[in-house]
Amino acid sequence: MREHVQLRVVGADEIAEPTGRLLQFVTRIDSDAPPLQAMLVGEPSDRLLIYYPGFNTPLGPWEAAKCRMLAAAFDEPVLLVEIPGMSHYGDPLPAWLRKKMLKSDVVAWAELMVDYQQAALESLGHPMPGTIDVLGYSTGCSLGVAALARWQAVAPVRSVSLIEPVATMTRSLLTLELHNLADVLRQPASYATNHAHDWVMRARRRQLREPWVRYRPADLMAIAQVLAQPHLPGELPLDGSVTVNLVRGVRSDLCHADSFAALSAAAPDAGVTIEVQGFGHPLWHSFPVLERLVPLLGGAAQQGGGSVIEPSAAR
Repeated sequence: MREHVQLRVVGADEIAEPTGRLLQFVTRIDSDAPPLQAMLVGEPSDRLLIYYPGFNTPLGPWEAAKCRMLAAAFDEPVLLVEIPGMSHYGDPLPAWLRKKMLKSDVVAWAELMVDYQQAALESLGHPMPGTIDVLGYSTGCSLGVAALARWQAVAPVRSVSLIEPVATMTRSLLTLELHNLADVLRQPASYATNHAHDWVMRARRRQLREPWVRYRPADLMAIAQVLAQPHLPGELPLDGSVTVNLVRGVRSDLCHADSFAALSAAAPDAGVTIEVQGFGHPLWHSFPVLERLVPLLGGAAQQGGGSVIEPSAAR
């Protein structure tokens, strides 16, 4: 039977500042392609956690801390690359890709991101992994699942962790924006949980002094068209061959309660469904939540429960 956890985060227990090897660099898929920032965090291993970030996520001190927490919990290095169309450098999406995304095509977007992820590994002389875990937050859930076929052709996929998946139902752009606004208004409460932790707030202040990601209005419209369609579960393996972890904040509007419940009901026994009490979509910005949540995800991935998908079985 699938495990369900009601996670309650109370008080302000001390959170140890995560440490570990961090490489931050710029990657391109060819000399004429726009650059994207990337991070590889953790000690070398034959395994790799590929982390797909959420919308509007700069690769700075906060994401580095999250990656260090993930690397410790999953016991493997973490690769994080900016999302094409939302980058430090502000380069637009290629016109051909924007056209596809305006028709709600998430696969083409994910394919381009995999090109950058693999180029990032190659630029460091890092071999392709022997085992892969995939983790996405928000927008990153759609990208991570859409990219599975590409990664399954490289190595076995052990687990997929989806935190606050958005694209689980059909929504008008207006409804999507209203749900987004509701969860934006929940951000201050999530940020406030960090105030008792000095190292978190120091990292936050450093982050705020750095440039944010930039994107074009036309690209924002294309991204919204993708997120407004039910791309999940999509190619997510639900047959028990891969551990599937699912996370939702109980107050979230972007991660719809009924659609999330249906996804959880379809998920295999291998994995855990976690509902975070008192939080909405911005739960990923609360380090007290991460301190409790990330080890649960890493533990479930390492415990497993089924066989992994071998490259030869990938479609």
